Amino acid sequence: MQWGLVDLSSRRFQQVLNFLSANPARASLAGLLTSAVTQSSTAVSVITIGLVHSRLLHLSQGIAVILGANVGTSLTVQFLAADPGRLALPLLGAGAVLFCSPFKILGRVLIGTSMIFFGLALLNEAVTPLQHARWFTGLLTSSCSSPLLAVAGATLLTAFLHSSSVATAIVITIYANGLITLDAAIALVLGNNIGTCFTGLIASVSSSCAGRRVAAAHLLINVVGAVLCLPLIHPFALLVGATTGDPARQVANAHTIYNVTASLVALPFCPSFARLLARLLPDRSILF
Repeated sequence: MQWGLVDLSSRRFQQVLNFLSANPARASLAGLLTSAVTQSSTAVSVITIGLVHSRLLHLSQGIAVILGANVGTSLTVQFLAADPGRLALPLLGAGAVLFCSPFKILGRVLIGTSMIFFGLALLNEAVTPLQHARWFTGLLTSSCSSPLLAVAGATLLTAFLHSSSVATAIVITIYANGLITLDAAIALVLGNNIGTCFTGLIASVSSSCAGRRVAAAHLLINVVGAVLCLPLIHPFALLVGATTGDPARQVANAHTIYNVTASLVALPFCPSFARLLARLLPDRSILF
């Protein structure tokens, strides 16, 4: 799916990004739109590292794009909460027809999307019986007994999967089946946001210092956001619980509210944050 979406969007990506990156607000909008189109904030962060490395974007612009990408991935999570498994077969059929037509790239996108939806439906069916398995409920209870432990576990899971959307879909499934509390689900979402930074960190190893600063900024923003949110998890859970009675939608709303709030708070400080990173990671730094 990502290959098809990148084929559709990458040809105009640089031109659109240059137009929208005149100020932090427009750069953030570029990150949001690109993340929504590619269905991957991880992909956008890696592309942004490359653009900053190539000096096509300034560091402050790159940070703003990352903030927008964090919001853009929330749109994917909202869609995942809408029980998309029922759309798998229709999308597969439409994708197969388009794949054999001049619209081959769009067909690839639809086929990949249908496979994701079908996989999520299988995941839901597989997890449902686990609510009666003592070993599984015990593992979840122990890992979610502490918000810090839940954040750490979710960080490792997302770093392994290289996709916060997939990891959040797993959280939606296990919470909807009553295996964890909403407080624990929110802690896992915070960990998912941190774990998605590791792909960018790996990609930045061969990048310039400017590119490594973008990866470091992505990590620091999500870590600081999680640290600030952890003491407020229970009030936040009460707020999210009041938005809807649907468990899947509650997790999606928590993901959206957190990322939108964190991005709006951090956006005005992009230039200052860029200057701070320039001091912390000078050109000869080997920290990242």
